[in-house]
Amino acid sequence: MIERIYIPTIRRFDKQFTFENLPKEFQQKVIMVVESAERPLYKYDCEYLELPNEIVGSWTQLSQTRKFIHQHAGKIKYAMIDDDIIVYKRNVKYFNEAPDMDVSKRKATLEEVTRLFIQASDWLDEPDIGIVGLSEAWQPPANTKYSDTKGAYGIVFIDGKKTSKIIDNLDTSTRVAEDLLFLFECLSNGINTRIDNEFLWINKSESKELSGKRPIWEEISDSTTKNIFQVKEHYDILYYIQKKFPEGITIFEKDGIMKNVKHWKKVYKSSNQSSLGKFFDD
Repeated sequence: MIERIYIPTIRRFDKQFTFENLPKEFQQKVIMVVESAERPLYKYDCEYLELPNEIVGSWTQLSQTRKFIHQHAGKIKYAMIDDDIIVYKRNVKYFNEAPDMDVSKRKATLEEVTRLFIQASDWLDEPDIGIVGLSEAWQPPANTKYSDTKGAYGIVFIDGKKTSKIIDNLDTSTRVAEDLLFLFECLSNGINTRIDNEFLWINKSESKELSGKRPIWEEISDSTTKNIFQVKEHYDILYYIQKKFPEGITIFEKDGIMKNVKHWKKVYKSSNQSSLGKFFDD
């Protein structure tokens, strides 16, 4: 089973969507990862992990925080969930089953969230699956209950036995897109991902409730930026990732808008080619 749930959080001692929408049994597994100065402000009934002073205030605080969490978790099965996540459930009619609700999707019940955690843990027991995630809200429904070798963001379940071998060397030099870099590192080392298509996640950071409380992104954009993913630094980082994984991402401009396409399977395939090359070299 998933042993711990890490929730990295900053400036949100009064807004914890993820924690408040977890079943009580899972709230008991939560470790909120906070800055030492903010620790007294958090009153939630869970464990807390304070960031080392050298991480706090650094330009790459988020990427270093995630690495710190991975290292703290070690070789257990754990979840890392952003503090602003709401889990939704899709109608199983999309998977050629009898409809189980009157709408296309709705907020998941506590019982369904529990089932999600159990399913994620079972999938992590498969030899090549090291990361499990959920479908994203903007994506159209898939026709299968899960898909392998896809991007996993927002809420991820991780098998530390598989990922711990690469964590100490994880690149933390990027301000944002650190989750993409982590996924590419895992895939290129033969650690595959799986996405649960029955469940999806909603990011409450995009709502007015959390306006002004997104320091990681807000410090690289300005108030006139309508789409934070179009800011220059985001694409500078994507170009940096492209240099490390040329087969992994295509970047282009169309109608004055920057776009990119991730090639997850090519990155994962490269791990098999690397292993084969080492075999012949030996």
